[in-house]
Amino acid sequence: MSTSDNAQPQQPDQTSQQPVAARREARLHAPDLNCSMGRVADITASGMRLIFPKGELPEVGDVQRFTFDDGHCTLEVCGCVKWARKGSAFSRRGEVGIEFVDLTQGQRDAIVRLAVQGKIREDRSSFVRITQNDLYKLLGVTRYASPEQIDKAFDDRSREWGGDDAHDPRAAEQLDEICKAYAMLSDPEKRANYDKRFADQHDRAA
Repeated sequence: MSTSDNAQPQQPDQTSQQPVAARREARLHAPDLNCSMGRVADITASGMRLIFPKGELPEVGDVQRFTFDDGHCTLEVCGCVKWARKGSAFSRRGEVGIEFVDLTQGQRDAIVRLAVQGKIREDRSSFVRITQNDLYKLLGVTRYASPEQIDKAFDDRSREWGGDDAHDPRAAEQLDEICKAYAMLSDPEKRANYDKRFADQHDRAA
């Protein structure tokens, strides 16, 4: 149940006739959170405190549906008005305590996520994209290179990275990559399979 205090409000103009139970869950302040019926002052997974214009307070015991929107998707829940306060004579707003009714665990999680992270739905479409080096670029040729051009490119790159003057600390690693690229592209069947799987990907990234 969601209330604004741990004890029954004492204002003389309160409209609630029911005692207000203590909160059973952590209160999450949500100053930027709105729902279809009013502004949310704070919220838990089981209820919330709403700010209403004083003349629009619902009656205690009313059961209403509340819709939350994070800009991408909506969450609709059912809630019962447990208490209502008109506020002081100088205030233009009142407060209402709402207890959510018949929430699923998924809805409870979504409410907390909305208050904490600002989104209703947890991202479930995340994936890992694995990319492979462009073997043609490693050898310094285009994907349309002839077998002879690939042979010559391999010889040139091997001398560049495997000669006596190759003092670059990456030389051994780079030479290994060049050898792997040549092993793939010098074999017609392996090259065809590579082109089918990766060539279009490299073209899009270029």
